Amino acid sequence: MMRSIITKELKKYQEKIEELAIETEFIVRKVKITAQSFVGTLTSVNSEEILSDERLCRNMQEDYKIDIKRQALNKRLHQKKV
Repeated sequence: MMRSIITKELKKYQEKIEELAIETEFIVRKVKITAQSFVGTLTSVNSEEILSDERLCRNMQEDYKIDIKRQALNKRLHQKKV
């Protein structure tokens, strides 16, 4: 229930999220992961779960069918200190 509400709200701001991701160079070229899928994954994590690279990758696979390796996600997160 909560995930569907969050997903619906994220869709309202999809364009702005994508613009911000390009502006901050989180996204520099067309790739599998989008700013919306990343933000959606972050918001879908249960507050009691430990937020780890592995958990984020698993959530992206489950929620968005995006297969991203832990190393690739880690590189993206720490490349510009987003």
